[in-house]
Amino acid sequence: MQQRLAEADNVAPLGRDFYRFWLAASVSNLGDGIRLGALPLLALRLTGDARLIGAVAAATMAPWFFIAPLAGALVDRHDRRHLMLAGQLGRVLLAVFLAVLVLVDEATIWWVLIVALGIGIGEVFVDTSSQAAVPQLVATDQLEAANARLIGSTTALNDVVGVWLGAVLFAAVTELPFFVDAATFALSAAVLVTVRRPMQGGRRRDTRISADISEGFRFLIAHRLLRRLAGTIATLNLATNISFGVYVIFVIEELGASERTFGFVMGIAAMGGVLGAIVAERITVRFGRTAVLAVTPVAIAITLAVNVFAQHVAIAGATLAATMFLIVASNVPGQSLRQEVTPEHMLGRVVASFRTFGLGAAPVGALLGGVLTEEFGVRTANAVAAGVAGSAALLMLRALKQLPDATNPALP
Repeated sequence: MQQRLAEADNVAPLGRDFYRFWLAASVSNLGDGIRLGALPLLALRLTGDARLIGAVAAATMAPWFFIAPLAGALVDRHDRRHLMLAGQLGRVLLAVFLAVLVLVDEATIWWVLIVALGIGIGEVFVDTSSQAAVPQLVATDQLEAANARLIGSTTALNDVVGVWLGAVLFAAVTELPFFVDAATFALSAAVLVTVRRPMQGGRRRDTRISADISEGFRFLIAHRLLRRLAGTIATLNLATNISFGVYVIFVIEELGASERTFGFVMGIAAMGGVLGAIVAERITVRFGRTAVLAVTPVAIAITLAVNVFAQHVAIAGATLAATMFLIVASNVPGQSLRQEVTPEHMLGRVVASFRTFGLGAAPVGALLGGVLTEEFGVRTANAVAAGVAGSAALLMLRALKQLPDATNPALP
C-alpha cells in the first residue's frame, strides 16, 4: 500500500503542452462559473415561474442529449484543436449578445433560454474534444494525475471562484458577468493556439458520419462495464439536477438569502469539489476504484435528503459541499477508466455517447425539479432527488461487477 501511495506522489512531469492545455481549460471554466453564477439570478429577475428557471438550467445541458453523438464523430474525424477553437469563439459571440441585451434592457427569459442552449452546444464540442485529447498529451500512467488537475481547476474556477464572482458582478452591474464570460472564452482560445502537440492520433475519413456515430454507440452498448456505468451516471445526474436546477429558489426564496449570499453559498459549497479533486488520486490509490465509485451514490443520496429538512443556509451549503466533493472525487477515477478502456480512434465518439446518456439526463432532472417545485415545493423536489440517488447506488453496484475485466476494450 505504501508503495502505491508513493507512486501517486511521484508522477512524472506532465509537460509544457499539457499545462498550456490546462491553462486554456482553466480560463474557460472561470468564465463558465461566472455565467452559471449570474444566469439563474437573471432568470429569477425575469420570471417567478420555477419551471422556466429550471428550464434555463436544462437548456445549457440539453445539447448533450441531442448533439453529442454528432460532436463525438466530428471530434474523431477532424482536428480537435480547431473544433475547440470554433466552440470557444461561438460562445464569445453568444455571451456578448446576451450582455448587450441586458445592457439595453431587452433581455427576456426566452432570450436567456436561447443563449443558454447555444452556449451549451459550444460546450459539447469543447468538452468532448478536451476529454478525447488528454490521452494524447500525457502517458497512460499519468491519466489520473492529469484528470485530477483538470477536474480540480474546473471545480475551483467554475464552481467556486466563478460562481461567487458571477453573483457579485451581477449584483454590481447586471450585464458585466456576461461580458467577462465572453472575454474568458476568447483568452482560452488564444492560449489553446500555443499548444503544439497533436491532440489526436490517426483519423478516419473513409466512412460516413452516420456510420461513425453508430459505431460509437455500438461499442458503448456492447461493453458491459461502460454500458452499466452510463446508466448509473445518468440516474445519478437525474437525481442531483432535480435539486441543482432549482437551488437558487431553495437558497433565496425558501431560506431567505440574498443574491450575494447565493453566490457565496455556491462558492463555499463548491470548495468541497476542489477538495475532492485534490484527494481523488490518493483515495483512489488507497481504497481502489471500486470502493470510491460504490460509496459515492449512497453518500450523495444522504446529502440530498438532508436538504429536505435544512432550515439554515449554512446547512444547505455544507450538504452541497459534500455532494460536490463526492461527485468530483468519483469523476476522476471514472473518467480515467473510460479513457483507458476505449481505443484512441473511438475516444471522441465513446465519450460523447457516454455523455449523451449521462449528461443527457441532467436537463431532464432540472426540468423535473422545476415542475416538482412549482407544484409541491422545493423540499419535495429534494426528497425525490434523494430517492433517485438511492436507486443509482443499486445500479452502481451492478455495474462494478464488471470492473475486474475492464482492461479489455473489446469486452462484450
